[in-house]
Amino acid sequence: MIRHFEFGNFCSYRETAAISFAASAGVDTDHSFAPSLRGDQVALLMGVFGANASGKTNLLKGLVFLSFFLRHSYQRLGEKDSIPVDGFFHLGGQTPVSLKLEFEGNGEVYRYECELLTSAVVSEKLSQLHLNTGYFRTLLARNADGKITARDFDVDRAAISRLLKDRPNASMFAAGLLTGSKEIARIDRALGVIETNVDRTGKQAMVVQNELQSLVEAAEYFDSNPHLRESLEERLNASDLGISGFLIKDLVVFDSDKNREQEVRFPFVRHRVDGGDVEFPLALESSGTKRLFLVLRRFFPVLTDGGIAVIDEMESDMHPHLIPALLDLFTDPELNPKRAQLLFTCHHVEILNRLAKEQIVLVEKDANCVSHAKRLSDIPGVRREENFFSRYNAGYYGAIPHPEVL
Repeated sequence: MIRHFEFGNFCSYRETAAISFAASAGVDTDHSFAPSLRGDQVALLMGVFGANASGKTNLLKGLVFLSFFLRHSYQRLGEKDSIPVDGFFHLGGQTPVSLKLEFEGNGEVYRYECELLTSAVVSEKLSQLHLNTGYFRTLLARNADGKITARDFDVDRAAISRLLKDRPNASMFAAGLLTGSKEIARIDRALGVIETNVDRTGKQAMVVQNELQSLVEAAEYFDSNPHLRESLEERLNASDLGISGFLIKDLVVFDSDKNREQEVRFPFVRHRVDGGDVEFPLALESSGTKRLFLVLRRFFPVLTDGGIAVIDEMESDMHPHLIPALLDLFTDPELNPKRAQLLFTCHHVEILNRLAKEQIVLVEKDANCVSHAKRLSDIPGVRREENFFSRYNAGYYGAIPHPEVL
């Protein structure tokens, strides 16, 4: 589970923005929190709210980028590629982007932190919490000269150093995974699966071509995980969309890149009409139905294996009444035995009353185009029992748009 992440000089955030999933052990909570190894609790839900262009998506990008860099930068970046990290635009490329992530799993608590320029890693450190003393001890570190140090940590430091000799754009953790290190693989499993609809440009575009590719990818996923298809069909049926069945079949589509037709696995839905069944491709369903299907594709891996789903504009194309049902997937211990988490942005602010004050992040941008994020529980005087939806709309918490100036 993720306990905390923060970043500074990143996208629209000039100062450090920190999001904590932790809540006091004494807080009266429900199944939307899980007990932590540190003696407190960790939120399984975290909603991000604010006006358009306030920095909500950039907040999600910070976690998504950090996951990419930590785990995949060596394999997915070429030797000459820049690090795809975007600093605050006023500071250009002169000031490093700083990122930090604290997470727990496999009975341990870990912290990873780094400073990055687009040209190279400035520093990295991987630490582990000593549960008895409450202090973090460094396991693996890297300085600006590229020197790797390890302390009481079973890794092949020389092999990692060789891999990184000409790769200032890759993380030592990603290089360590390539060495086959069991210890680094164990920490990687502790972090869990991270599924998202966010990339460097923001929410992944839903133009027709990308949508069809997404549907094909989702069909391939459910085709290779048939044990999840019954649950998927149940969710689609329960959403009152008129769907009576779900299946995956071969479909011939035109590949514009290759300028030819090809056969792909594709999702189909079945409707009960006048006592008979009618089947047609999911691509012909409503935008809301397709959106629900693609969101569930992101949810199921983390619900099955543990981890976090990072979803931008979760309400997009869907009726507001569906959002609570999606949140319930993470708060039901039977459906979420690994205590997976959900971090999401949403414009349906009625959802505020479905969350605890420790599960609400408010984002706003000041007159200098600098984004700021704050957790509702950090605002003095906010009571647990108050109507968050009403008070947010009344402007008590900030982070609201001002359409009257349009």
